Amino acid sequence: MLILTTQRLALMALDRELATLQAGSRSAFFNAIAVMHEPLWPPAPFELAAFEWAARHLAHDPQGEGWYGWALLANEGERSPPRLAGIAALIGRPDDDGDVELAFGLLPEFRGRGYGEETVRALAQWAFANGAQRVVAHLDPEDVIAAHTLSTSGFRDIGDAPYPGVARWALSAEA
Repeated sequence: MLILTTQRLALMALDRELATLQAGSRSAFFNAIAVMHEPLWPPAPFELAAFEWAARHLAHDPQGEGWYGWALLANEGERSPPRLAGIAALIGRPDDDGDVELAFGLLPEFRGRGYGEETVRALAQWAFANGAQRVVAHLDPEDVIAAHTLSTSGFRDIGDAPYPGVARWALSAEA
């Protein structure tokens, strides 16, 4: 099992089995990773279709652990069980130019506390160590919280919107 650790998080890469559980049964997924059941799961921007996408891709790319989804587990102390803080995804392996897209979402109580920054930094570093040349994130230009998270993590708005109403932020491996 592939796990990255930050100061307060364990990022668990979804394998084929976990991705299938997540797409099929929220309760089974929570039980499989031994966390409390979260009533507001999943956090935006994720929805069931994203979980089904991850399960399909891992079924076709069983060695792709890390490229299709990550559960973000918060350690809130010895006396508390781990909590799901959110979910993130590198949306597939890098393309021919070495670009990989990153998406992340946190449950409301974990927003604005630095968990997003820890997640973005850890996943960008992992992506670069595994062949990506650039990590790209797309967001609503009005989402100042996500923009702040990306900015403090070294990303820059590159002004190359793929379509109207979307901001495109990127971090290069050489940054």
